[in-house]
Amino acid sequence: MAAGFDRDELLDAFDEIGRAATAAKTRLDIAIHAGSAHMHVSSFCFAIENLDIAEIKTPWPEWLSRIANELAVRKGWSDTWFSDAVTSHFAQLARPERDRVAVGTFPRRGEPGLVISVPSTRYMLALKLKALRISDAGDATDICDIANLISELGISEIELAIEILTEFFPKTGRDADKQRFVLKRMLSKE
Repeated sequence: MAAGFDRDELLDAFDEIGRAATAAKTRLDIAIHAGSAHMHVSSFCFAIENLDIAEIKTPWPEWLSRIANELAVRKGWSDTWFSDAVTSHFAQLARPERDRVAVGTFPRRGEPGLVISVPSTRYMLALKLKALRISDAGDATDICDIANLISELGISEIELAIEILTEFFPKTGRDADKQRFVLKRMLSKE
């Protein structure tokens, strides 16, 4: 089983990727998603096993493949720790200039070669609502994330959350019964 990494280890890896980008005389802009985004922008102390990123042009630059593989081997991480496999779940209607928030440049000291962004709060809510599982209407982590996001956005009505979902995922928003069910239970407890 591959080792997980915490926030500090992730930031150190970003520093190494940023230095590799600078050495390659380029700059890499990536958007991180899911648990990795929450971990990066918060002070939560939990570990994850992979970093979900928005798609990078294929094939990856040689320097990026090399540094990602070197980090995996050296740290005992999965060889897919730096993964753009989740890109198919992202909203085609999301616009980077509106729906991503830059949160850091790396290395933290020196010339930046890596720029990290995360989904805006609205976009993250849409992603979380879309990801609700049919079988159990979401797991506890997803429910907690959704509750925190609607609180941060000041949402107190179900349809306001569904409007955000529909903005990014129109088809899911038109058939949002499970999301309404979860939101109704969540908002009634507040």
